[in-house]
Amino acid sequence: MGARRLDRLLAALHRTDGTRPVLERICVVGVDAVGADGAGLSRFAAKGHSMAAASDPSAAEVEGLQIELSEGPCLNARETGHPFLEPDLRSSAALARWPRFAPAALAHGVAAVFAFPVAGPQRPVGALDLYVRRAGDLSSEGFEDAILLADLVSLASLSRGDDTSIPDSDAVSEAAEPWAHPAVVHQASGMVSEQLRVDPDAALLRLRAYAFVSGRRLADVAAAVVERRLRLDAWDFDG
Repeated sequence: MGARRLDRLLAALHRTDGTRPVLERICVVGVDAVGADGAGLSRFAAKGHSMAAASDPSAAEVEGLQIELSEGPCLNARETGHPFLEPDLRSSAALARWPRFAPAALAHGVAAVFAFPVAGPQRPVGALDLYVRRAGDLSSEGFEDAILLADLVSLASLSRGDDTSIPDSDAVSEAAEPWAHPAVVHQASGMVSEQLRVDPDAALLRLRAYAFVSGRRLADVAAAVVERRLRLDAWDFDG
């Protein structure tokens, strides 16, 4: 994905309404990033399948259909561990695959659905679902953005020490410019840079992403790294 993609998406996340939970903000950015009309986030836990967040009430209704009907792309994404893309809900394949969900989603004005699994240590713990009112495929750029946003949701789950479901979490908005951060942040960036063999700018992005999705201040995350109470592992979307 590259550091530029993460930087762009983090900047977009920080521009969203800071009073909304981080998972809702990821849904909002998902809509803007891929040109979708709505986004929802489902979670899977021992208690069953539930909705974690949505970009808006309309998307929440469609997300709820997948839970109510036990059909839809989020379930397929969880089963396979891979993105599940349906560019045309009117297709015979979609109607055969989801005989209840596809007509219901169409009735809500949704023509295409795209689900991206949220990884857990053993199996997906949820899915980021994108809803589009016109049939057609995602752009390659939109696809890569959605993959990264789902990875950020995964990081939110792992940062809370929860390997069975997506947590509720609140984000803290902070400046993105390197010069705006205290010395401990720069020290932690250097440590992360050496540990993961990435450049200092990429290391700072790593710290910013972790701080955002865990709802902690960047300086607190940096202090935990410097004091060796926290170690940031490599991500699948490094690059």
